[in-house]
Amino acid sequence: MTGVANQKPKTFSVVFAEKDYSEATHARMVAKTFGTEHREILLSEERLLGLLPSALEAMDQPTMDGINTYVVSKTVKESGVTVALSGLGGDELFAGYPSFRRAIQLQGLATAPSAIRRFASTAGRAFLNGSARKRKFWDMVESDCSPHAAYAISRQLFSPTEIRALVPDFHCLTSDLRPLISSVDSQFPADPINAVSLLELTGYMTNTLLRDTDQMSMAHALEVRVPFVDPEVVQFVLALSGDWKMDGSRPKPLLLDALGDLLPEEIWKRPKMGFTLPFQRWMKSALESELNAALSCSNLSSIGINSDSAREIWQAFKNSPRQEPWSRPWALYVLKKWCDLNDVHL
Repeated sequence: MTGVANQKPKTFSVVFAEKDYSEATHARMVAKTFGTEHREILLSEERLLGLLPSALEAMDQPTMDGINTYVVSKTVKESGVTVALSGLGGDELFAGYPSFRRAIQLQGLATAPSAIRRFASTAGRAFLNGSARKRKFWDMVESDCSPHAAYAISRQLFSPTEIRALVPDFHCLTSDLRPLISSVDSQFPADPINAVSLLELTGYMTNTLLRDTDQMSMAHALEVRVPFVDPEVVQFVLALSGDWKMDGSRPKPLLLDALGDLLPEEIWKRPKMGFTLPFQRWMKSALESELNAALSCSNLSSIGINSDSAREIWQAFKNSPRQEPWSRPWALYVLKKWCDLNDVHL
């Protein structure tokens, strides 16, 4: 953009006072390298609390994701920008998610007999700490070790047992995924990286990320374009060997090689950070009273949720926030608030 546009590109980055979660330093480095007109959006707990009602109102359907996009879209539009570019799709196409690494690990684990893996999983669940993250690990050990298992378990928010406990009277009519799995297997029979890529593109990206980006940006009348998801780009990259997309030493090596020396080394030689707000920390401080009111004090039966099960999930996070993902109680909180806002009750 810097090379072809007749004006400086405008770039935006959400930053936090919590340095562990903020990418301010690296965003400034990119802005300086390419000479962009850069603006930082400082988001605090207090500002998030102020924006929550309007963000929840912007949701066409409840989603645990999307608040981040709502915040940045608001500032981008207020800055006079009407069309913005997003990097959405880069992780899905170039193996940037943990699900890709897990698919490779499961491929190696598949050499062990399934009976031994089932025994190890049963023993592990019985004798080791049963946090949500550890349960996912044992689910993978016990799985069929396919790319679909790596994707599905990675993206799982609640286990089937937890779903039955949370919504005991709800009979879920799930779609039959066998045609999709069969299609993935037939296209990439010996390429777990591309198989997971297709699952990420048609699953989490399509049903959550693209939907949330659309509804949260359009809440501010901002058009967001996603060049990585251009059909020609997707078809071309999916046709390349998955081995080119992971090398164990660099993140998204194929994309880095395509960029050449454009990107400063300091940018990619660092741990991956997703575009996530510091919910883990804020839900133990300013946001805690909000979630307490929704999950600890409220009767959730009006929306079909078992209050005791919801409180157990919330309490597990408060007791061990590093082991119990913040996304689980947050998803229940958003569901309750969205239902109240839209008068959705059983």
